[in-house]
Amino acid sequence: MRTRVLLPLSLLLATLAACSSTSTPPSSPAPSSAAPPSATPDTTPTFTDVRVGDTTSIVRIRAFTAGRNRSVVVEPVIFLKKPEFCKAFGIPADDKQCLAPFGIEFSDARITLPRADDATYALIDPDDWRKCTDTDLVAATCKATATEFRKWLTGNDDTVLLTTRGGQAVHFAQVYFPGYYEE
Repeated sequence: MRTRVLLPLSLLLATLAACSSTSTPPSSPAPSSAAPPSATPDTTPTFTDVRVGDTTSIVRIRAFTAGRNRSVVVEPVIFLKKPEFCKAFGIPADDKQCLAPFGIEFSDARITLPRADDATYALIDPDDWRKCTDTDLVAATCKATATEFRKWLTGNDDTVLLTTRGGQAVHFAQVYFPGYYEE
């Protein structure tokens, strides 16, 4: 009986000893299909993390209520004018995505931020859009109240230029969409 137990036990110990051997197996070459390391860094734009630090970026407003002691829910996006959008994402210039005057890539993330009680708002005057648009033609400059901003959000595009300070939303400006206001 003792021989029957010792034989399997000794085989098990021999197997474990072989597995823990310190000898290094010969290295095999990398498969020929392996891609060489990239010589240039990836320049694809990334979504801004609006939760930390001081940021200025384009977002979609997902939930907004005027008033004090409120938060806002946003979705970071990448907004680039043509042709920068297609270049950044490696899309051929003749692709239908590149025919629009701008491109937006959505993150599908929902981020809740505290909103400063003294947050500021800016809207574009549709009757005089040049007067209320910054020199870079990116965002609105005409001051608005939180209530006016909320009213604009209802039934309009919800894409804004958001400024945060220490992860708190402090400024919202309507984004200028090329081709929308021009005659």
